[in-house]
Amino acid sequence: MASLATWHEGVTILFADIVGFTAMCHHPTTTPLTVMAFLNQLYSRFDAMIDIYKVYKVETIGDCYMVAGGLSVISGGEDPLHAVRVMEFAKAMMRAARDVRMPHTGEPVQMRIGLHSGPVTSGVVGDRMPRFCLFGDTVNTASRMESTCRPGSIHVSAPTQARLPNEPWRDRGMTEVKGKGQLQTYEWAGD
Repeated sequence: MASLATWHEGVTILFADIVGFTAMCHHPTTTPLTVMAFLNQLYSRFDAMIDIYKVYKVETIGDCYMVAGGLSVISGGEDPLHAVRVMEFAKAMMRAARDVRMPHTGEPVQMRIGLHSGPVTSGVVGDRMPRFCLFGDTVNTASRMESTCRPGSIHVSAPTQARLPNEPWRDRGMTEVKGKGQLQTYEWAGD
């Protein structure tokens, strides 16, 4: 079983979701076909940027889009730019989302994006429709950065912020994070 898993000492994980997605899905004029067309339009824009920023798309579930940076280094080393790559991708996501409109309101899409850096284990799980998955506290913490993010923002943990000293940050102080307690977090203060 151990041969199926790979340990990655340092990666940056991104979780993003669409502000107002649930309300859009429940709006009387929104059909399932409308939702699928909307997600395809938005996610195709994100997918087109994956190779440009040298990040890896892990998966999408509903309106959740998950990316990792630093997984491509198999030799046991760490990509020193994994946080930079993921942060640049996050900023590109925010710009791309502004060009897509919510089907029920016509307003530009707003995202919530959360990042955390740390170790993960990766591997392929399952026999039927096997899936590449990431495991570990880093994944959970990145998800919590997204869920505690303000609409239209990029929210990061202290370990990620420390890897991005040239970015403008707003100190959010200690943030209550489910399952983690109080964590020092930061919000990107850029455009």
